[in-house]
Amino acid sequence: MAVLAVVAVAAVLPWSPGAGPGERAAAAPMWPVPEPYPVTDEPAETLAAIPPGSEYVALGDSYSAGYGLPDPTRLPTNACGQSARDFPHRIAARFGLALTDVSCAGATSRDVVSGHQFRGVPPQVRALSGRTRLVTLTIGGNDADLFGTAASCLALSARGPVFSGRDAPSCRSTLVHDGVDDLEVRIRSRVALGIADTLAAVRRAAPNAEVVLVGYPAIFPDADHTPDRGCFRSALDLGSLAGSFPRDTYPFTDTDVRYLHGVQEELDEVSAAAARAAGVTFLDVFARSQAHSACATTRPYVAGVSLAGTGDLSRIDLEPGALHPNDRGVAWLTGRLAAVLRTTAG
Repeated sequence: MAVLAVVAVAAVLPWSPGAGPGERAAAAPMWPVPEPYPVTDEPAETLAAIPPGSEYVALGDSYSAGYGLPDPTRLPTNACGQSARDFPHRIAARFGLALTDVSCAGATSRDVVSGHQFRGVPPQVRALSGRTRLVTLTIGGNDADLFGTAASCLALSARGPVFSGRDAPSCRSTLVHDGVDDLEVRIRSRVALGIADTLAAVRRAAPNAEVVLVGYPAIFPDADHTPDRGCFRSALDLGSLAGSFPRDTYPFTDTDVRYLHGVQEELDEVSAAAARAAGVTFLDVFARSQAHSACATTRPYVAGVSLAGTGDLSRIDLEPGALHPNDRGVAWLTGRLAAVLRTTAG
């Protein structure tokens, strides 16, 4: 149990706000404004309504930024964890578009619309203009604190307890009180409003653009894609005492797999409704990726949990990319987005 105590107090969540907005801004360095991604001379294919050379701006959080993938762009700031292998860069290369990618891990709807997530980094929406012809974004996950919650739900066994929560048997037991689900209430109110405000701001700032709100792929599978024996794969073993941890694990209780699937489903429904109301395209990838969640051991689209730490266990962290699309997943997202663009702009 000593190992669990260290994990509980030392884990650092890259997508978690941590300090207050002022503290986050003060701690961040200044970085250059992102330059447009070079246009491919001969793109693999073209879109009639968005021809080669058109301005494409990518907004959003870590799921747009390719968090955890190699080839960092270090833009709009190194702290954003943006990769040149994210789906915006792949879409730009496929269709020969001039990309400005301002996506950033940890971004909330406020960071897109009006906040300064890091010093020297303006709100993402300022990258848009009347010249912008395509906008893609993922947003809402950090507003709901879905990823931070998931990271705090790491458990010792399929029946618990969770690492944090004072030996709580599951995260659900700490978030649902008298039948009221704190996360559901947040998603249906504050998160829904944040997504709606973000889409409205994007439409105003880029009136001539095709806008696509990209949903989140399945992190937690539905019942049909959950193995009979559950998903649990421990993130700790005897080697952890020497600073060596299992790779690509799935340390969630059976209860939390069901619960967090429901939370993600709520977020997906709210996102789809906001997109309809705003008159923008919603790319729903949640349902189509159930067989490829982080639970899957064959061809997952989302990475499992891998921990890293010092040999004396004085510090244990989640490795970048945990519970985020892996290279296979980003390639799949790119294909799904390309198919949508062929329909809406081809």
